[in-house]
Amino acid sequence: MIETTPDPDKHDIHTITYGGRIDTDAETMVDGMIELFDDLCDMALSRVYNRTRALDGGFDFNALPPEEISRFKITWVIGLAELMFFSMRDQPRLDHVRKKFYNEMDHEAAERRLKAFISTALKLIPETIQADKDFTDNEVFNTPMANDPDSKEDPINRGLGRKLANMILENAFGKNEALKPVYEEIRKVVELEFNNAYGHCSIACSKFNIV
Repeated sequence: MIETTPDPDKHDIHTITYGGRIDTDAETMVDGMIELFDDLCDMALSRVYNRTRALDGGFDFNALPPEEISRFKITWVIGLAELMFFSMRDQPRLDHVRKKFYNEMDHEAAERRLKAFISTALKLIPETIQADKDFTDNEVFNTPMANDPDSKEDPINRGLGRKLANMILENAFGKNEALKPVYEEIRKVVELEFNNAYGHCSIACSKFNIV
């Protein structure tokens, strides 16, 4: 019988207990993170599309060019990833997760011809997170500011969630003239969806130990 040496970078999950944490490897963790972030992004984009009905009485798919959608998706995914990296800073193998994640992002950037765009997002997003002391010191991601979601004068929220959501939106669709009539409606949608995504991802990622 031939004996094989176990691969130290591969870990099988044998037991999962309710409320417990799950051991996983960096590659599996990154694959799961990207899939989750991308699914939540698609949900947000579908709701952005809903707002284009006001432009011509129906979905205007041409109002969102593919390049702008790519920029939205990549900034969204990097934003959620950096937030999760911050929350996982006590993980001893976090550097492996981060390296694997950005290797995937480099491949995605090459596919979409957005390498320069990713390098900018990579710098601005962590800086924005670190500069928000209410988040880094007090773990406050979002604070509601208005009870009326249709208010045209007051922001619905304040905090890091709003800052990052606006960054994602402006970087993708800020120069899109076709969206001007519904831009503020879209802004509210992106804020809400990004805050919800952060909540889902925080719960999901907190259940794993990187080993």
